[in-house]
Amino acid sequence: MTFRQKKILEYLTEKDDAAVSELSELLNVTEVTIRSDLTKLSENNKVVRTHGRVSLLDERIKAENSFDVRKKQNYIQKLKIGRAAANLLNSNETHLFDSSSTVLTLANNIKEKKDFKEITVIPTGIWSAIELMGVSNVNVLLPGGYLRNVSGSIIGLPTTKFLSELNIQKAFLGAWGISIEKGFMDSNLLEIELKKYIINSAKEVIVLADGSKFNQIGLASYAKIENVSTIITDNGAPKNILTKIKEKGIRVICVD
Repeated sequence: MTFRQKKILEYLTEKDDAAVSELSELLNVTEVTIRSDLTKLSENNKVVRTHGRVSLLDERIKAENSFDVRKKQNYIQKLKIGRAAANLLNSNETHLFDSSSTVLTLANNIKEKKDFKEITVIPTGIWSAIELMGVSNVNVLLPGGYLRNVSGSIIGLPTTKFLSELNIQKAFLGAWGISIEKGFMDSNLLEIELKKYIINSAKEVIVLADGSKFNQIGLASYAKIENVSTIITDNGAPKNILTKIKEKGIRVICVD
């Protein structure tokens, strides 16, 4: 797939559909070129064309591209956060990874670490599970539950019942938004309920969030600031908020 075709899919992820002329102007190429790209995307079952307009073929493809767009946002900061988080993992322990794009970079970084004797990872999202396939020193334990299309997360009653029987040393969670008043927030009620359960079950909770998440408001809170042990972020996070968080006794790791 070419760079231009990827840009078309990303644009359609944010829009319900688009006209050929709209895509031509966006990418600064002729409509003939855009039609050629759309033909190839259509042949690969990515898009559907109707009456001079184009849209993603189905919600599953839209969901995949939506997560792909989120992965790329502040990617360098997320990668550094994931690398710092990997240093907190210990051999012979059980760790939970949520389905956020920032925690996914933690799964990326595990593959580079060869000093683990053996760890168990419980991913509540399929993308981290896929990332950890074939990593010889990591045991991947998948929970049961319902697959949420937009995020690839595994949620619902079967998931919480599965987790209730396990001893989790560290849980690594992402956040849609963070504030002193509201704490840690997310955008989906089922994921919020799952995170509440995880926080009450895990021995230690570590939140991974880039600086853009501070003062961003989500649908509802899943934890107060003092309910977590550590926050890993980057130097784009507001200094005054980080100071207040530290005053509550929370460890803050800020990557360059």
